[in-house]
Amino acid sequence: MPDTRETGQIGERSAERELRRMGYQIITRNYRTRRGEVDLIARDGETLVFVEVKTRLGGAYGTPEEAITPKKQAHLISAAQTYMQETDSENAEWRIDVVVIQPGKATVHKNAVESPTE
Repeated sequence: MPDTRETGQIGERSAERELRRMGYQIITRNYRTRRGEVDLIARDGETLVFVEVKTRLGGAYGTPEEAITPKKQAHLISAAQTYMQETDSENAEWRIDVVVIQPGKATVHKNAVESPTE
């Protein structure tokens, strides 16, 4: 049985494959700032997409969606805003997607986290 870190890495690779299959272009992986971390950053057409990947092999820790707490959402938004500032992309169209990885299944939730300014 893989440990939590290994499970996360497996999930991120699965999410990346699914996103590529859907036409996303992966820009970077595991973007970290003092304000938070984003698992994947991609482009979906002209839209910059910040992707949080949640992987569950069983039900012991609740549903993957339950792990996207208001605190986690705030960290994702903050990290996304930092990335856009660092890359001069402040005016770009953007969104935050969540990819849920479960055994034999990948589910992409587009625009799963909305900025409080929207």
